[in-house]
Amino acid sequence: MVPAADDTDDTGAAGPTPAHAARAALRATRPRRPRSPADAEGLDGLLGHLRSGGGAAARTVPGDELPGDLTGDGLTWTQADAHDPAWWPQGVAAVDGGRVLLVGWYERASGPWWRRRVPRSRLSVVDRSDPGAPRYAHVELVVGHRRPLAWWRPLGAVPVHAGGLAVVTSPSEGRLLLVADTLLGLRVFALDDLHRSPARAAAPWVLPQRRAVRTPLLGAGLGAARFRFSFTGAGALADGTAVLVSGEYRRAGQRGPGGAPRLLVHRLDEATGLPLGEPLAVHPGQPPRMQGVALVPGQPGQPGQPGQPGPTWVLSASAGHDRCGDLHVGAPGAWATHRGALPPGCEDLDPADPTDPRSVLWGASEHPGRRWVFPVHLPGLGAAAGAS
Repeated sequence: MVPAADDTDDTGAAGPTPAHAARAALRATRPRRPRSPADAEGLDGLLGHLRSGGGAAARTVPGDELPGDLTGDGLTWTQADAHDPAWWPQGVAAVDGGRVLLVGWYERASGPWWRRRVPRSRLSVVDRSDPGAPRYAHVELVVGHRRPLAWWRPLGAVPVHAGGLAVVTSPSEGRLLLVADTLLGLRVFALDDLHRSPARAAAPWVLPQRRAVRTPLLGAGLGAARFRFSFTGAGALADGTAVLVSGEYRRAGQRGPGGAPRLLVHRLDEATGLPLGEPLAVHPGQPPRMQGVALVPGQPGQPGQPGQPGPTWVLSASAGHDRCGDLHVGAPGAWATHRGALPPGCEDLDPADPTDPRSVLWGASEHPGRRWVFPVHLPGLGAAAGAS
């Protein structure tokens, strides 16, 4: 299951295809000016609100009550959020060593088509500074309209699936949240722009979009090779190069326009912190039902990387409402699969500490009544189940 040394590339994976095959060159749009920069409290302001008793109390869940062989002590939402049929949790990003978790949700459209509004997306900011008493608040993702629409409605919905989240650092803009936008690329939000919402907004806090990173609509093609950004995760290669890995979700046996599911690797630009330009590598023929990807610093003897210092790749793969999900560990083309490792409806993954080879990963599950946020302990790394 392990690729020979001469089959690997600088991503620590085997068998990449030429980068141009995915037609996924990324270009940044011009930034949108924050609507009320003077009112922005940023992520720290919201965390201060939670630590003073604001928001909602999450309920802790012991690891032995969570489905999945590799999960530890996690948490769940309030009764209303845990069973809400309209909002579905998806992407996950860990901040400050996992003491803060960001969970993306998308809104399902319902009712007759002529009454449907533009579906929204939101972020739940979970404060785990006291792991025994986590609190959270919802933040609506919004986009500032340009004139003349802005005179009537300054903020609009961001209609994305939010299947993958990643936090990267820009030298000029601070911490940026990247949100997967399936057909177009990524939406970019500056966490410093987070502020309390206008009185009529659906959530008490809003985060306006700063810009987007897009695959050009015509240049990327509408057919054979267009890449779908279902999920995304930030990490580093063996030489320290910061990268963003994105992947496609497809069911078993399902063939999309580009064939079997692919993983895509982009270099993060040093000046902006954003994934720009052509991908470094495209890895086709990956496992079906992929929901999230994480890169963990490698150590000699880890699955898929024996004797190599490159990153260990980790994929989550769902198996429906009733069956536990799987964890693939190793590298593209050299996976060790752990069946039943994750709860049913598992989604995205992100390491608590992307620089620590023994870091736990954080994930989330989506189905009403079975919605958890949980740590994942990689096999063979010596982490004790149940630790957080």
